[in-house]
Amino acid sequence: MTGTVTRLLSRVRYVRRASLAVAAQPYEGMERSLERIAELRESRRDPWPYRATEACEERLHTMLGAPWPCDRDGFEEVWSAALGDLEARGLRVGRGAFGGWDDGDPRLGRLAWCAVRHLRPRRIVETGVARGLTTRVLLEALDRNGGGRLWSIDLPPLLDSDLAEETGVAVPDRLRDRWTLLRGSSRRLLPGLVESLGRVDLFLHDSMHTARNLRFELEQVWPALPPGGAMLIDDVERNAATGRFMQTRPNVPAAICSAEDGEVLIAALVKPRR
Repeated sequence: MTGTVTRLLSRVRYVRRASLAVAAQPYEGMERSLERIAELRESRRDPWPYRATEACEERLHTMLGAPWPCDRDGFEEVWSAALGDLEARGLRVGRGAFGGWDDGDPRLGRLAWCAVRHLRPRRIVETGVARGLTTRVLLEALDRNGGGRLWSIDLPPLLDSDLAEETGVAVPDRLRDRWTLLRGSSRRLLPGLVESLGRVDLFLHDSMHTARNLRFELEQVWPALPPGGAMLIDDVERNAATGRFMQTRPNVPAAICSAEDGEVLIAALVKPRR
C-alpha cells in the first residue's frame, strides 16, 4: 500500500510540475507534448534499415572534396579541454548525463570539426545544445578558420530549471562573440532564422529526435543550403525521417557513421554541386 501511495504522489508531483511548465511556456510546452506523442507513435513502427557506411569519415571527406587522411589539426586538444572544463564543474559527461539526454559524442565532434575546417562556412545553424560540447567544437573550428558565425537553437528541459542553467556551459567566454544562442523550439524559431540568414552553409541537428521534428528541420534548412553545403544529423536511427529524405533524393551524397561508443548513428549529407 505504501508503494502505491508513493507512486501516486510522484505522479501528482509530475503533473503539477508539467502544468506549471506549460503555463510558463505554453507554446513550447504544447510543442514538447506533441513531440512526445509523435515519439510514442513512431516507436510502434518498424525502424528504418540504416546501415553504417564503411570508412565513413573518409567518405565524408570525399563528399566534401577534402583530402584524406585528415590530421584534424587540433581536434583532440579541443575535445579534451571541453571535457576537462565540464569535469572541473563537477558535471558527469556521457550518455543520459543531461537529464536523460546525451552529451555530444567524439565522432560527432570530429565530423563537425572537419566539416567546418574544410568547408569554411560563414553561417552555421545548430539545433540542440545541452551543455555545448559540439557547440564548442564548431566555435573552436570557426576560430581556427578566422571567420564565420554559429546560431544555435535550444529548448532546455521544461521540467528541470537547473539543467537550463547548464545550457552551453562548455563554451568559454572567448568564443561567444561568434555565437548567437536562441532559446526556444526549432519549430518556433528556425523558420525565421533561416529566412533572415538566407543561406546556411552547415546545419547540425541534435534537438528532439522525432520524425516529425527532424522532417520539419530538414525541410526548413535544405532550400537554404548552397551546393556543397552539408548537414550532420545525430541519433539518426531514432526515426525514419533521414532515410525517407534520402530516398526521395537519391543523388544526395550521404554517409552513415556509428558513434564512437557504437550506441547511435550519425548521418552526413552534402548538397550536390550540380
